[in-house]
Amino acid sequence: MSSKSAADIIQLLQEHRLRVFRTSDLITLAGISAGAAAQALRRLADNKLVVSIKREVWANLMREDLNPMEAVPHLIAPWPGYVSLYSALSHHGIIDEVPQTIYAVSAGRPARYATIIGNFQIHHLPDKFLWGFQMARSGQGLFPLAEPEKAFLDLAYLGVIPRSPVGMPYKRNHHWDLDKKKLTAYALRFKFPPLNKYLKSQRLWQPPA
Repeated sequence: MSSKSAADIIQLLQEHRLRVFRTSDLITLAGISAGAAAQALRRLADNKLVVSIKREVWANLMREDLNPMEAVPHLIAPWPGYVSLYSALSHHGIIDEVPQTIYAVSAGRPARYATIIGNFQIHHLPDKFLWGFQMARSGQGLFPLAEPEKAFLDLAYLGVIPRSPVGMPYKRNHHWDLDKKKLTAYALRFKFPPLNKYLKSQRLWQPPA
């Protein structure tokens, strides 16, 4: 089949509950050519039913509970990564401010995306540091989210490395409601002395007894 009506495409997106998806997903589901899929998606985008957030990646604006953080795995693919830094700290209630930018870390190259559903900053972390996260649910959506302590350490690590792409962790009252024992255990896994030194300077270091 070479084409489908806009109504058919909308029905497929809704039936399969596609939230953030690739053009190839629609090609497979609809059984249409790449050209037909691209044309159909452009028509839907013109009507503000979907939006392109990256080449070949789309967000379904018909899903009213869509959380922009759901886009992160698609923006960093094929590299592993997760939502972290200030976005994760805000999500967990560690900081009161809600960042206007969605921060994530990935084994891939740093990148920035400005989209209708949100602005994204992807920061690079070595693959060996990509742990300490789990899948979080938002409505019917899921996205990988750093634990509070790991999000803090990701931010601190990026802050202390040479030519830092971000500043050091900041909070208005300078009080971090974090599990110091877990924070220390996680920091030791980095095997990066400047990170340990920073935690000690902030009185967040609590080695096992």
